[in-house]
Amino acid sequence: MITFIVIAFALSALLLLYLSVRSRVKAARLRIRPVDLKAFRTLTDRGDELFLRERLPGSRFRSLKRERIGVTLRYVNCISGNAAAVMRLGEAARLSSDPEVAQTAVQVMGMASQIRLQCMKAYAKLSLEFAVPSLQLTPAVLAPQYQTLRENVARLGRLQAPGATPLPAAI
Repeated sequence: MITFIVIAFALSALLLLYLSVRSRVKAARLRIRPVDLKAFRTLTDRGDELFLRERLPGSRFRSLKRERIGVTLRYVNCISGNAAAVMRLGEAARLSSDPEVAQTAVQVMGMASQIRLQCMKAYAKLSLEFAVPSLQLTPAVLAPQYQTLRENVARLGRLQAPGATPLPAAI
C-alpha cells in the first residue's frame, strides 16, 4: 500500500511539473481562452458524481470519472493560463495615474495570483483522484474565485481610460 501511495505521489508530481511548464508556455503567449464555468461546475459537482457512482457499474464509473478528470484538468489549465495573462496585463493598469484604476489592478493581480495557487492545488488533487478514482478531492473553491476575478477584470476594464490597453473581458 505504501508503494502505491509513493508511486501515486511521484506520478502526481510529474504531472504537476508537466502541466506547470505547459501552462507557462501557453501563458507567455497571452492567449486568453474563454471558460464555461457552468460546465466546469458540473464536472466538479460531487452530487453528479454520486449519481453516476450509484447508476454505473464500478469499472464504467472509474473509466468515466477518469475521462471527466481529464476534461477538468484542461479547464484548470485554461483558468491558470488566463490568470497568468491577467497578471501580466494588469501590470500596465497598475501603473495608471488614476488611483482607482491602479488599486483595482493590484486587487485583480492578487486574485489572479491566488487562482494560480488554487490551480496548482487542483492539479495535485485531480492527479490523485485520477490514480485513485474512489477519492473525492474537489477543487470547489476555484470556480467561485474565478467568477470573482472575471467580475473584477470587467470592472477594471470599465475604469480604464479609452486609450489604455484593456484587460480582456472574456476570460
